[in-house]
Amino acid sequence: MRLLTDRPTYFGGATLENRAPARSIIVFVVGYALVDLLPVILPERPVFLGLRIGDVADALLIFVLVVLYVELGARAALFRTLLLRAGYIAALFLMVQGHAIHFAANAISGAGQPGEPGWILADFLDEHWGHVELHTAFIILAAMFVGCGRSAWPEPVEPVLTRTERSGLWLAMLAYGVLLAGDAVEGQTVPLMLPCAVVLSLWALHPLVRRHDVSLYRKFFGASFGITAITLVIYGLVFDGFPELTSLASVR
Repeated sequence: MRLLTDRPTYFGGATLENRAPARSIIVFVVGYALVDLLPVILPERPVFLGLRIGDVADALLIFVLVVLYVELGARAALFRTLLLRAGYIAALFLMVQGHAIHFAANAISGAGQPGEPGWILADFLDEHWGHVELHTAFIILAAMFVGCGRSAWPEPVEPVLTRTERSGLWLAMLAYGVLLAGDAVEGQTVPLMLPCAVVLSLWALHPLVRRHDVSLYRKFFGASFGITAITLVIYGLVFDGFPELTSLASVR
């Protein structure tokens, strides 16, 4: 029996997989930027048991991120087999769990005092365990787009991009790469993100050296993670390490 995801998914009169992949990537990055930055820029005013407005938004926006990834995965035909669906769902579960651990532990550590046993454990779960799970999920999902994503269903034919789409795609690559680097610095996952970004970028982009055509999703995630690696290296050289962005802001 065929499952619904074995057939092209229709949306707005066209299959998700055949609708302007460059635009879908740009929409994904815009949504990711909102999810990533909105909790930071919202007011610090507590609204519930000491939780700030940004904390409440952070708890809810993870579901927006799941929707963004699901839609982009559908457009890249990553649900075409049972194995791909299972891997994608597992990565999304890891992402949600990592975010949940980060959110809960962050709230607990915020209510305690540094040095207390409970605070130390909550800080470890927040700044290490939760972020490692979350960023590992990002890496796994990117690897799936690089290795298995394709821009059209069922023929793997790359669309011709307009000048506007090319410009928007380059801006999206730059923005996503820099955001990932900022997340790695703030989440203290640079030892994980930097080597994985280098490997993922080289794996994704090496066919282009031999002038082989690859999917737009492979180009996007490969270039973005390359920008992440370059940004982290520059950041480490400038600041002689990887201090958190919030600590730099507080010093200034």
